[in-house]
Amino acid sequence: MRLRSDLGSAARPVVRIATAGVALGIALIIISTAIVQGFQSEIKNLVIGFNSHIQIIPNSSDNPFALIDDSLMAEFNEIEGVNRVSTLHINPGLLETKSSVKGVIIKGVSDTTMVANSITIGRLPETDKEIVVSEVLSNRLELELKDRLSIYIVENRESVKPRTVKVCGFYDTGLLEYDEKFVFVAPELLQKAGSVGAQAVIQIENGKAYGKVFGKNEIMETPLGFWIPHAPNLAQDTSKNFMWLAGGTESSDTAHLAYINGQWETKQGKGSDHLFCNGYALYLSDFEALDYAEESALYLLPFDTSNRLRTTNVMRQSPEIFNWLGMLDINVVLIIGLMILISIINMVSAILITILEKRADVGLLKALGLRDSTVIMTFVNYSAQIILTGFIAGNIIGFGICWAQKTTGIITLDPAAYYISVVPIKINLLHILSIELLAFGCCVIAMFLPALYSTRIQPSTALRLNE
Repeated sequence: MRLRSDLGSAARPVVRIATAGVALGIALIIISTAIVQGFQSEIKNLVIGFNSHIQIIPNSSDNPFALIDDSLMAEFNEIEGVNRVSTLHINPGLLETKSSVKGVIIKGVSDTTMVANSITIGRLPETDKEIVVSEVLSNRLELELKDRLSIYIVENRESVKPRTVKVCGFYDTGLLEYDEKFVFVAPELLQKAGSVGAQAVIQIENGKAYGKVFGKNEIMETPLGFWIPHAPNLAQDTSKNFMWLAGGTESSDTAHLAYINGQWETKQGKGSDHLFCNGYALYLSDFEALDYAEESALYLLPFDTSNRLRTTNVMRQSPEIFNWLGMLDINVVLIIGLMILISIINMVSAILITILEKRADVGLLKALGLRDSTVIMTFVNYSAQIILTGFIAGNIIGFGICWAQKTTGIITLDPAAYYISVVPIKINLLHILSIELLAFGCCVIAMFLPALYSTRIQPSTALRLNE
């Protein structure tokens, strides 16, 4: 029994409408899935760029510093799923210009990937005298490139370190909530301004050499200093070289004293502030590996250090954003469910009208001995052909719109409300294919119900109506 080519004037437009409905539903499923996944991916990447997937930070807020341990960083880098590891340098602070003061988070750009990709004017900071601010802050504070401003690095209520820096660049991620808070400097600026890091200094006065120690060690104590090989006697020890050690731990610093060309000369210590950071930042190649990587990193943390470390992750740092992103999945599920339901309703209407139009043919075939199961499968197969046609058209429309948006960015958003300025697109072919297979299966299975109506057609009645 041929159905497609023999449709009458009543069934043909209904079938076309049903096909268009299926195509529209599939196109909306593709577009909504691509937008939501693109939106989630874009926001996650931006939030992770400002923070990191996993952060290893000191457990005590009274001592927010840790000695940089290259071997520990190498072990972190060996964790499955970890893409890269960098030191973390971050402090709250204030920006002060001639017109206003703004509270910010000052971060050292030890990992420059996200910031470098977001630079709109200028460049990244290359010295500890430069700073990068967002375009949002530059407009609010009336800043221009190469302007000088004061920053105040706040460690606690008792420790505020003022510094003067020059604006070397502006960035814009579109994530206004973070652009308004973060400024970026060279890590050395925060290291030098920190409360830790000992410095050894030798002073010659009244014919004697005095060793002095400035700064603090990893346990926030001023370290003791001592001479090697012994305290110098400047009148007698002209054949010896001396070292003044500030502390006896990994964060110690060294100054040198030597008799050169008939006089004593000193070489002051550079300080050990460069040995400290505020923790470590772990970036993953796959967000799904977050729990495993954090658990593995926690297992590697040493327990015999002067300042214990702990782990945290980006989801705990920004729970409101990730909860909001998770709720978007519910919207996609609702859209998919509604589109499948609408497609089924359209197809049921089309098949019922087709059955009514073909009831005389069905009656004749049944009179000739055609079984009900064969009639049912004929209408189900016909429905599957219509659905498949709709799916093909829907894929062309859906992927076409997604491609146009991804290449042109023609549809924009209000960053103040949506965090980003352009509707993002991310196409996961495997994910979309699985949704389409599910939708196709649901639609085809649902067609058995209207096809069962053909079993109620009696040959005698159908043939009589055809006379």
